[in-house]
Amino acid sequence: MWFRGNVANSASVPWPTWILSAAEGLQVFGWFQKKPHSHLATAEEREAVLAKQHQIFREVDAAFHAYLEVVTANPRWDDGRIEQELVRRGVSAGLAEDCVVFAPISWGREVADGLGVAYSQQVRVRSLLDGSEWEQAYTNEFAYAWGRAMIGLYRTAERNDVFKLVSLRSAEVDCINNALNSGASKADLQQGGIQPLLIHLRRTAPRQPQDAIQGTSNGDTPT
Repeated sequence: MWFRGNVANSASVPWPTWILSAAEGLQVFGWFQKKPHSHLATAEEREAVLAKQHQIFREVDAAFHAYLEVVTANPRWDDGRIEQELVRRGVSAGLAEDCVVFAPISWGREVADGLGVAYSQQVRVRSLLDGSEWEQAYTNEFAYAWGRAMIGLYRTAERNDVFKLVSLRSAEVDCINNALNSGASKADLQQGGIQPLLIHLRRTAPRQPQDAIQGTSNGDTPT
């Protein structure tokens, strides 16, 4: 069976440091009640990744870093308020929306991977402008691809608090927690997986919806 997620509008540390095992299930700690210590990647660290990428990712990186700054400084803000702040800081409206929607998904999938829970490589998009719908690969999205590329800088002891904060905003991670809180076991989740998400974006259907970022090494991150 599929487990349904909410509609999205938006040196490794072992998983048990923030996932609690109980009665064959897992529940997220209430750590989010505390403001995390923000240890964001430095410009030099990000440049080491950017140097190998297409120039377009420099704009995406700046927006993604701004997103992390806003989220870590304001962990209780909803997606709409975060998006507004990004635009106020000079991020384009489209890229601000993309970061709010796809950054949590890109990091939340690291959680699903750690638990052995399957998820779809495709996403259903509904336009908030004209109501049209289409299906596309997550790798079409620069913010998602860049989020995957940044995981290595944030799945560390120093920055795991930032990683947790963003990951728990993921509809797919929320789906996992809801299923476990409803009595599903880890084995149930592994067997059923997560239902493909439906997300809402202020854009119209692409003319070529199959276009994707080319040259990816593992289907997630640009090379």
